[in-house]
Amino acid sequence: MRGRNATLKSIMPHPMLRAFAMLATLVVTALSAPVAPATAQTTTIKVWLHDHPPRVAIDKAIVAEFEKANPDIKVQYDVIPVGEYGQKLLTAFASGSGPDVFMNSSLLVSQYQSAKILAPVDFAALGYADEKALTSLYLTGFDGIRFGGKIYGLPIEVSNWVCYANNAIWKEAGLDPEKDFPKTWEALPAVMEKLTKRDANGVPTRRGFDFLWPNRNMFWFVQSSMFHQQGKEMVDPQTGKIAFDTPAGQRAVQYMIDHVNKYRLGGPQYGDSRADLLAGRLGTECSFGLFGIPQMKTANLSYTIRPAPRFADAVNDNGFDAYAFYMMVNARSAPANQKAAWKYARMYLDRSVELFEKAGLFVPRQEVLTSPGYKSDPNIGLIVDELKKAKFAPSIPGHDQVVDILLKGRDQMIQGGQPAATVLPAINEEMNTALARARARAGG
Repeated sequence: MRGRNATLKSIMPHPMLRAFAMLATLVVTALSAPVAPATAQTTTIKVWLHDHPPRVAIDKAIVAEFEKANPDIKVQYDVIPVGEYGQKLLTAFASGSGPDVFMNSSLLVSQYQSAKILAPVDFAALGYADEKALTSLYLTGFDGIRFGGKIYGLPIEVSNWVCYANNAIWKEAGLDPEKDFPKTWEALPAVMEKLTKRDANGVPTRRGFDFLWPNRNMFWFVQSSMFHQQGKEMVDPQTGKIAFDTPAGQRAVQYMIDHVNKYRLGGPQYGDSRADLLAGRLGTECSFGLFGIPQMKTANLSYTIRPAPRFADAVNDNGFDAYAFYMMVNARSAPANQKAAWKYARMYLDRSVELFEKAGLFVPRQEVLTSPGYKSDPNIGLIVDELKKAKFAPSIPGHDQVVDILLKGRDQMIQGGQPAATVLPAINEEMNTALARARARAGG
């Protein structure tokens, strides 16, 4: 063995020569090895949508289709319970970790815009030449997402409320909702009293009509609708201030006070009016839109749809206000993520017919208006005719804080028995203070 080792040692090159030899070998190997093709950088976009069970399956199919068509983009899709969605968004935006794509109500878009969260629509990324090329596809929907002449989102649902009558209860009372439904707010109490059943103390055991008191935005919507019927705005367009302490505001508020305390037709102490209508415990409900039709059918309820009442001396022929849910893009996301997000939004809205027919979400695009599902029910046309007349409920920074103050005042007047003339000036000032603070925090 010693002789063999000596022989091996004698033929080994100098250490420096060995290093050069190794380097040469590496170079030759590198040059001769096949070159791997360059891979495009993958962009991952985060998409947050609130839970709506009929829509979730469509969401997942869109994600799969989008990733297949765009192999350089991955979608991280999260569906969040409705009750947690708004707060989770606010928390995420505050920490700088919000989604690239999200949706929410038109009531909150001013809050997002003032916080500089919204990116203006990128028409090129959507595949449209300009704003007109996009908006011409829609019947309505963009007024609630326009700021400074620019639009900042795409309508994923546009809705308004109409009145649904439970035919069985109306028939029992000897009434026909097609002929006897009240056209004015002034006529409504007398008709609804005929549908109401009371106990020995006069407490309703079955209501003829009630408002959707558990919904915290109901009061905002109904009041704004009544302002619009009077030719006024709940948020003054000139001053930017809330205008409840005005004749229009006093009239609208007093109507709802009288509904509870004068006519004793309902109130915040009762249950969810939507659920009660579907369960056959309510004669009339006026907070369903198009999305109510499949729910009526599921509940096997015979129903009639009628326009919302107007004031007898209404200046404008509008029922309830419109609102929308918009798909929006986070302005704080990286430019590549924003472009990918708008591409995703384009594919999503191109499925509008499916969203309407399978999930009950009305996207007012031309292909929906001509779809078999739209033409199959004459009630749809009535609701959309009302939508054409509707204005959008106002959206303001600090919406939640302002509504909290409004509801506090509502309870003081309706349940506490305090006169509107005393409460309205105080809460109007308090709401405007909260609104001014929200605008100041947003830098505007």
